[in-house]
Amino acid sequence: MASKDGLRFVPNEVQGLPNVTEVAVFPDRLELLSDGNWVIVRLVDIARWYHCGWLYRPLARLGFRVRGWPSVADRMWYPRPGVSYFEFYTSPKIVVHVPYYPTDVGHMDTVFQRVKQVMGEGGFSTFDLR
Repeated sequence: MASKDGLRFVPNEVQGLPNVTEVAVFPDRLELLSDGNWVIVRLVDIARWYHCGWLYRPLARLGFRVRGWPSVADRMWYPRPGVSYFEFYTSPKIVVHVPYYPTDVGHMDTVFQRVKQVMGEGGFSTFDLR
């Protein structure tokens, strides 16, 4: 389900946090409802810049929009139930398995693609493991 500037959904599975019942992805953060408490991960805090990270990270933390499209997670996508996930660069790693929809949903309308789009609005990317 889309919210004002983000995306909320019930994950198939989450590794790295106990009993996650809801995930919300926003352009600047990831929120997970774990054991009844919201855990908030700022994407700028886990971002990996592959060029000029020593410069871009402090500028981003000060609120400047920076180039470089830092990566915040590795991703794996398969058009089969239970296989698509994002492995965020947190410590410990948080792995969010996104829900699967029947084939009548277009590829760009899947939760997997919407998560990528929302994070992209904040200037963040993910790395394809395939």
